[in-house]
Amino acid sequence: MLSGEYDEANAILTVNAGAGGTDAQDWASMLLRMYSRWGELKGYKVELLDKSDGEEAGIKSATIKLTGKYAYGYAKAEKGVHRLVRLSPFN
Repeated sequence: MLSGEYDEANAILTVNAGAGGTDAQDWASMLLRMYSRWGELKGYKVELLDKSDGEEAGIKSATIKLTGKYAYGYAKAEKGVHRLVRLSPFN
């Protein structure tokens, strides 16, 4: 673990709301906050590079940069689609 070519490098992390309207945008906002807080707790510098707000709530997309040793090595495990099933507070 953490022996990959780029594992010691900084990381750029992008969150996209995808399909699902306001609920997906709200979920994307929660994920962005979660990843930002995770980076801060690990001692990484977290820098917001880009953010596109949703119409009613949440975000359409956002990109953050995590600066610190092994930021990429730890963050690369989060690659993929994260889904949330819940009763919508927006209906």
